Amino acid sequence: MSPALERAGSPEALAEPVRKVGSGWVALYVLANVGMFIPMQAPTTFLMPEQIAQIDPAGKVGSYAWVSMMGAISGIVLAPLAGALSDRTTSRFGRRRPWLILGSLACMAALVCIGIQTTVAGVAIGSLVLSAAFMIIGAGLSPVVPDQVPVEQRGVVLGWAMVPQAGGMIAGGLLLGLVAGFSAQYMMMAAMLLLVLLFATTMKDPPLPLRHREPFSLRTFLDGYRISPREQPDFVWAMCSRFIMGLGYGMGTLYMPYFLDDVLHYERLFPGRSTQDGLLIVIGVNCLATISTVVFTGWLSDRLGKRRMLVFLGGVTMAVAAVPLALSPTWAMTLVAAVILGLGYGVYLAVDTALVTEVLPSSADRGKDMALANLMTSLPYVLVPPIASAVLGGLGGYRSLFLCSAAMSALGAALVWKVKSVR
Repeated sequence: MSPALERAGSPEALAEPVRKVGSGWVALYVLANVGMFIPMQAPTTFLMPEQIAQIDPAGKVGSYAWVSMMGAISGIVLAPLAGALSDRTTSRFGRRRPWLILGSLACMAALVCIGIQTTVAGVAIGSLVLSAAFMIIGAGLSPVVPDQVPVEQRGVVLGWAMVPQAGGMIAGGLLLGLVAGFSAQYMMMAAMLLLVLLFATTMKDPPLPLRHREPFSLRTFLDGYRISPREQPDFVWAMCSRFIMGLGYGMGTLYMPYFLDDVLHYERLFPGRSTQDGLLIVIGVNCLATISTVVFTGWLSDRLGKRRMLVFLGGVTMAVAAVPLALSPTWAMTLVAAVILGLGYGVYLAVDTALVTEVLPSSADRGKDMALANLMTSLPYVLVPPIASAVLGGLGGYRSLFLCSAAMSALGAALVWKVKSVR
């Protein structure tokens, strides 16, 4: 603990960071995100839909909706709980490191187990455990930026860190193509978690002195959900914007494998190619577009000191992307939409996360508050499957689904202007 912090009576673990992190730290943090996002995204995008389609060909849409909901539901309670416990961890190894290590090992075990399942129920239970394990990793990884990166550097750091999130699906798809069979493919995803363990064992993680640990009980945990709109309006509006943006993004992307199969009839359109080949092309185009903007806009938001305008522009661009698919569902328009969506998502992604880190209610609860904010991006995936199933089942089909996606993205973008303390 530095003399300045001692005089202020605040331990290093709770202090606002003022010293910029170096390129080595950023590189390891980016690798940790690679190790988390590829096994988080690739299995749910490539492996689980195909696995479920083989197990239950006739009921694949409903079964996949159920599996997706099971995976997302675990985060509702566990994400803020793990974040709150991470904030109060007084291990000599630090607050975040134990959660990164425990979560990584649990993810590895869950992925290996899902790979040998032959029933929808087995995949659903595995998805539930896997989601819970990722929430544990998130309790250690999400607060690292507000813990250790100063405000004026967060945009560019998060820009680099979001590259794996943007490119995780395409990288995962390419990696999965190197091996055959669900068991081997899931094991390959499990091996990616070693990168999270590398960051966990090498990063600086100041321990929290026992005397500075906030008390914890069921009541204090439940109180963590009661963020007062009157006392913390900016944090509440930032979460509302994130949640609605998540609904829009999920409606536009979650059912893309089935859109390619059931609407575009990709395998008939391109004989000799599989729907998975088409999905990989769409994801690749989208990811390249996202990566082309995410680092630059994160850096730009640091330089300008303005976050809201970029978040708004990114959200509106994402809304525009859904319109071509609604009006002209062709392969060419699918690629156009993928490019527009990627550009908008790249503008939105890092800048919105940087904005959220500036409106956190308390330095002592960064883990819990970041978990609540991140929950606003994953919770919509609990609602998207039943909404999509209803829309696809008789309320207008994919055209209505994509129009709903556009409306939600535009509304989420508009709500960011309600955040007043960040430019």
